[in-house]
Amino acid sequence: MARAYLKISVEMGKERAVRDALLHFSEVKSADITTGDQDILVLVEADTYEDILLAIVDRLRALKGVKDTVTDLVLE
Repeated sequence: MARAYLKISVEMGKERAVRDALLHFSEVKSADITTGDQDILVLVEADTYEDILLAIVDRLRALKGVKDTVTDLVLE
C-alpha cells in the first residue's frame, strides 16, 4: 500500500467545498481543513505510488477551487 500527504491551497471561501469533494474519491482516506501553509491536508492511499500520482494529477488537482498542491510521499 502506497501513501502520501497532499497539502492543498484553495481559493478563499472554497475550503469546505473542496474538502467535501475530495472525500468522494476512493483514494482519499481523510481530508482536514487546517491552519498553516496549506488550507487542506489530505491522506491519500492506493496500491502503488504511480496510482497515487495519477489520481492527484488527473483528478484531485483538477477540482474547482484548488490553487496549488504539494505532495509528500510516505516512505515508512
